[in-house]
Amino acid sequence: MLETSQLQTLVAVARAKSFSKAAEDLHVTQSAISQSIKNLERKIDVRLFKRSGKKVVLTQEGEKLYLLAQNFLSQMEETLDEITHDKTSMNGVVRIGTLTGIGKSWLAPQMLQYSAENKDLTVSINLGFQENLVREFENYRLDFLILPEETLPTVGEKKFIGEERSVLVFPDSDEFKITDETTLDELSSYPTILFQEEGDGLYLKWCRERYGSIPKKINKKYVINSHGNMLQAVQKGLGVAVVPLHVLSRSYYKDKVGSLMDFKVSNGKFYVVYHKDAVELTRIKMTLERLTQVDNPLST
Repeated sequence: MLETSQLQTLVAVARAKSFSKAAEDLHVTQSAISQSIKNLERKIDVRLFKRSGKKVVLTQEGEKLYLLAQNFLSQMEETLDEITHDKTSMNGVVRIGTLTGIGKSWLAPQMLQYSAENKDLTVSINLGFQENLVREFENYRLDFLILPEETLPTVGEKKFIGEERSVLVFPDSDEFKITDETTLDELSSYPTILFQEEGDGLYLKWCRERYGSIPKKINKKYVINSHGNMLQAVQKGLGVAVVPLHVLSRSYYKDKVGSLMDFKVSNGKFYVVYHKDAVELTRIKMTLERLTQVDNPLST
């Protein structure tokens, strides 16, 4: 294996056409230059220089190696400059993955402002299912993950960002007379909008926390796996629903539906997960600070 220092010596001698001048350029002794060239010639079993009067010039084989060494050293210098620049600047791409709900209601608006503040930074947001996001993170195709505690990957460092809470919402009309005194039987008699047809986790958990049990039967009216569209359906008068508070608070429909704001149920803690070795990069460090500086973004 050729050493970089030997290639640097080869290039210096070829350009200076002198061992002594090359020694001056590299700030070493002439004997060190001579020994380096001898070791290189011995390693590849090829003579690289020949005398031409008072100068040394490349042999035909030496010329080929010189061109290769010159290109290699130039590319290496450019790459090192690029790496150093990437490490200390905001220039580059930051890739963040999270679930669709929190992505649309909180992450996207936050990163839109963050991207506007950092002109050289490209922010890429990936919204999807937990299994796919974890796989992308583990394969280093994502820099950050924002997920509930129970779905976090086994690799990476994590920081707490907030606890998600959910709230019951209902149409703002006389047909839905829902108050703090409404019983479970009364609630379950109303048409209900669900996130998923079987076992809507937020709705069932809200009922269990509120009443100590879940409805014996749910009056299903509309099922759609989008909390934003669920709010739209509530506003249209289709039925009641349970949605994350952070979705409601940032929704167009927040003042167009009724809600039991005095009773909120915790859906679990959310964390941001990142690759520890990547924090040396300025853009990763600054993005992590931005993601964790907001006070509990999921509960308001």
